Amino acid sequence: MAVQIQIRHDSAADWGSEDPTLADGEIGFETDTGKFKIGDGSTAWSSLTYFCDRDYNDERYLIPYYGVAWDENADTYARTGNLAGVSVSQTLIDMLLPIQTKMRRCILNDSGEVVYYLHPKDSTKKEDGATASDLTGGDGQVMVEIPAFYYKYGYSGTVHTWEISPFPADGFSLHPAFIKNGENVAYRYIGAYEGIGYDDGTSTYFDGDDVGDTKTQWPGGTVIDTANDKLGSVSGKAPLMNETRDEFRSIASNRGTGWRQQDYDLVSAIQLLYLIEYADWYSQSMIGMGRTEIVGGTWQKDSYIGITGKSNGDGNATANTGGNTNDAYMSYRGIENFFGNIWKFVDGININNNVPYVCNIDTDFADDTVANYTDLGVTLVAADGYQKYLEQQSRGFLPASIGGESNTYITDYYYQSSGWRVGLLGGSANDGAKAGFACWYLSSSSGDDIVHIGGRLCF
Repeated sequence: MAVQIQIRHDSAADWGSEDPTLADGEIGFETDTGKFKIGDGSTAWSSLTYFCDRDYNDERYLIPYYGVAWDENADTYARTGNLAGVSVSQTLIDMLLPIQTKMRRCILNDSGEVVYYLHPKDSTKKEDGATASDLTGGDGQVMVEIPAFYYKYGYSGTVHTWEISPFPADGFSLHPAFIKNGENVAYRYIGAYEGIGYDDGTSTYFDGDDVGDTKTQWPGGTVIDTANDKLGSVSGKAPLMNETRDEFRSIASNRGTGWRQQDYDLVSAIQLLYLIEYADWYSQSMIGMGRTEIVGGTWQKDSYIGITGKSNGDGNATANTGGNTNDAYMSYRGIENFFGNIWKFVDGININNNVPYVCNIDTDFADDTVANYTDLGVTLVAADGYQKYLEQQSRGFLPASIGGESNTYITDYYYQSSGWRVGLLGGSANDGAKAGFACWYLSSSSGDDIVHIGGRLCF
């Protein structure tokens, strides 16, 4: 549910005259001047911007918007909106992040209904903290719920500005991730884990690790059955790999109406939430290296490939274990290995000779076509390397140039090729500094089924 902070008009004079001292973590508002105070033990007021939407019974509802501005030339960041001028602990910033703090893990049934929410600090328990949860698929799929939000993008001089709000406001539009199949939706759901294979013939989830570039053998002894097998999001298994994007698309949709593999608009929304929260593209510094530093292994379970569920003890929190260890993983607000471990296909984006086309209608998802796709109106840089500048467009984050480094500008690597290509995101277990939130591999063909490429379930 969206955050609404009530301010009574008749208290405005008292706020202004008393100039109260607030304890650390308390928030006060001076409605006659529009000043916003964050408690830090002082009496100084912060001039943090807010806007108001409606009045009810002499109560005004504060509707926060907040964002980040990135000067791509200077490679500097500034917080905007309700975060402007805020330089405080992450705990206090969380109080000013009404969208990010509403992201939470849940169990979703095949009809797309929440069966129950998981404990915010321990996913092995239900929300009550006393009852054990089932993360193995028995109760449904383990997903992260993301509330709908509105966004605004601008570019001036050399500065990109991105801002978000829980509510509509002048200049803001519903983020395209929440215009799913042509309908506005209140929530989107992304797999808490990377995609796990479910064999319909044996009714089992199974480890999807493999050696070499041979086709993964399913438990029934045959290759994937795209008409009946399913993609899952469950704990304790090695992710499914070595299938094409179209095959992942089929088995994701087999779970039921509204199910799909992760799509371009949804991953763009998550990238935006991350960027505004941390005000820095360097995700491997802000969160940690995650599972990107494994060396000397093979593409097998507990070697390069980590099983799902390493973040269960973190619940909805952002967490990280890096290094050359099987314990390595990262999680952003409950989304485990958004980058690292294996590359993940992204649906709803096709690239032809470096020109990207996008779609958010899953029945129109198809490879090597522009039919029913939207031309983003840009041509991506035709060279591989660390990304430097971004395209000046509002729908997602795509590179306009290379020339950065692993710790400057976008900080993540970009791969491309001419001709028709499909999208991969995040990097894999041995990609090191090249991996990250914005790491794109736009060099794969639609026929690629490779051992270190998998998918992720979404609704």
